[in-house]
Amino acid sequence: MDNLERNIENGFLYCLDKNLKLSKVDSKYMITNGPAFIDERNFFHTDTKKKIIYKIKVDKNLNILKKNIFKKFSKSEGFPDGMTIDYFKNLWVCHFGGACISVFNQKGKKIHKVKLPAKNITNCTFGGVKNNDLYITSALKGLKKIDKKKYNLSGSLFKITTNSKGMITKSFKVIYD
Repeated sequence: MDNLERNIENGFLYCLDKNLKLSKVDSKYMITNGPAFIDERNFFHTDTKKKIIYKIKVDKNLNILKKNIFKKFSKSEGFPDGMTIDYFKNLWVCHFGGACISVFNQKGKKIHKVKLPAKNITNCTFGGVKNNDLYITSALKGLKKIDKKKYNLSGSLFKITTNSKGMITKSFKVIYD
């Protein structure tokens, strides 16, 4: 991505394999976020600056077979940022500038909203003993004085126990020669 966050589409999506080989999968992103994997070949990926979440399907060689817009955020919703998937394959999306996390089903319908006392919600992941705790990060970046007062917990890490569970993730194993 463009670290200065200008309107330049010079960001890429890469895949790192078990041999630490980096492969370019997609291009023309402004600010990349996600990904959240549905399975080995299907995942969600975000261009935060464009306010778009894509649903992408790749083949075994990492060629894109399908790339559709899953969700486009309105101006009032903030920007889609980090995300995770629960056991039922619902997508949990952090709203940078939106003070919440939205939960979408596989058809893109919002089924739940978690409001938070921080404006810039940046990322989330499930964890804990029962994998039902949602850990959420937030940022102070770009907040005006009035927002810092209203959202006085911005920049904090949150833990919320949910009635959902996260997907069981596979560990990444590095092979050294």
